[in-house]
Amino acid sequence: MSKRARSARRLASLLTSKSGTYVRVYYDRQIRRYRVVWTNGPDAAQMFTFAVQAAGDVPELDVATLLWDRGTTNNNHHR
Repeated sequence: MSKRARSARRLASLLTSKSGTYVRVYYDRQIRRYRVVWTNGPDAAQMFTFAVQAAGDVPELDVATLLWDRGTTNNNHHR
């Protein structure tokens, strides 16, 4: 595993613990960028703030170039 891939895993772990929601960070080959993916929880701006705070722990990743991809689930169940 490359240093960059290790940093991506480390960032995912840090963001997961900070945000309280499961976060994945992976390299998207189609767009040639790292993508940060999570469902519900903080919005992209808040997640970016967490990433900036963690940037010193993941020097191989430039948090400014990450793609922020927040999904949502609908908790309103209609009958």
